[in-house]
Amino acid sequence: MPLGPFATAADLRIDRDLTEAEQSLANRLLVDASNLIRMTAGYQQISRVDNDTATLRGSGTTVLKLPQRPVRDVTAVAGLPSTAWAWDAGERLIRCDGRVWHGPTTVTYSHGFDTEDIAYQVAVSVACDAVKRVLTNPELIKQRSIDDYSETLADARASLLAGEQDTIRQAFGVSSWGVTA
Repeated sequence: MPLGPFATAADLRIDRDLTEAEQSLANRLLVDASNLIRMTAGYQQISRVDNDTATLRGSGTTVLKLPQRPVRDVTAVAGLPSTAWAWDAGERLIRCDGRVWHGPTTVTYSHGFDTEDIAYQVAVSVACDAVKRVLTNPELIKQRSIDDYSETLADARASLLAGEQDTIRQAFGVSSWGVTA
């Protein structure tokens, strides 16, 4: 399922009205920026998803790690009564019946951030900043000089700057998920 952008052209807070073509471009770039943020955040969906299902490979241990975070709730494990497993209120399911997870295991759970959560708002801000760079410098000019005046501009591609990547990693706790830069 394609994931939507964290923001719309109306969220950009630019000091001028965008043309229809610029709004269309901005909305497409916001999708790209949102996907770059998800990639930087360890391929997390980030947006809240309720009652999602994931089929996980059994680990051969009593612990099974859920892929999307933060986990909000676990409601079912297909084929098992709720007494056979426990959710640790974090990212793990634990077998309580003396068995191990093996084979495919389908879990129904809710995960991600609400739009009001601070981490989600950080994603909105970073996505908007990445897109504003393109809209304010559509020719992708890196440097310009006139006589003794010289100006170097930020990379205007719809990409995340190093500081923005660090912000996303910090906001979504990427290092604790085993993802390295």
